[in-house]
Formats: sequence, C-alpha cells, structure tokens
Amino acid sequence: MGHMIAKLVSTEGTYLEASIEIDGCKYCVMDELTLDVESSPKVGEAFEFEFLNMIDEGESWESIFQGNPEKKKCLEQIRGWKYRAFGEVISINPVKIDCGVLIEEEVIHTHDSKVIGEYVAFTITRLGGYAI
Repeated sequence: MGHMIAKLVSTEGTYLEASIEIDGCKYCVMDELTLDVESSPKVGEAFEFEFLNMIDEGESWESIFQGNPEKKKCLEQIRGWKYRAFGEVISINPVKIDCGVLIEEEVIHTHDSKVIGEYVAFTITRLGGYAI
C-alpha cells in the first residue's frame, strides 16, 4: 500500500472520526491512530501513515467499471469516513487500483490483464489507517 506522511488535525476520540491531512488535503478517517497513548500522534503532529480501508463488497462489476468516465484519481467524501474512490487499475494478481493518494488492493479479483489501464470507481465504507 505504501507509507506516507500525514498530520493529525483533530480527533473526536479513539474509534471515532479523526481528521488527517496528507499533501494539503484533509481526510476524515476512523481514529485507530490514538489507540496506544504513549506512541500515538498528537494533534498537529506529523507521522507515518498507512491506509487500511473497508470496501463496499456488494458493489456490482458494472458500477465499478462504469463509474469513472472522467478518468479521475482521487477520493471524494460522501459523508464522514465514507468516500467514493476513483482510480486506474495498475496491476493484477493482486488487482491494484491507483487512486492518487492511495493504492487499494481488495476491490475486485480477476486474472484478466485487459482490466489494466481501466478507470474505475468504488465505495470505501470506512476510510481508515494506522500510524507506523
């Protein structure tokens, strides 16, 4: 998935909504960052971060493959930590989707190399991650 530098902007508490900033963009995530009081980042502090998201597994193949005609690579907030992710399939075995700020692996499963280069969209039901 890849590590990145994030800054903790605010948190409502462990397992509640937290706001982080990556490359100047704010994202609402589930706060699993402050689980360990001693090593957890403080508000305003930069830390190494890795996304660990929950994907809507009931989404149809058609919805995924027809959902990104503008060929975007980004996350768009639906509400809270729920996001619509837009990206490009960059590999198979496993399938990896480049969404700009993150690369997601558990969206679709196929061995068909024809999907590489396709632009897709999918729903992240819970954007999350952890401090490294």
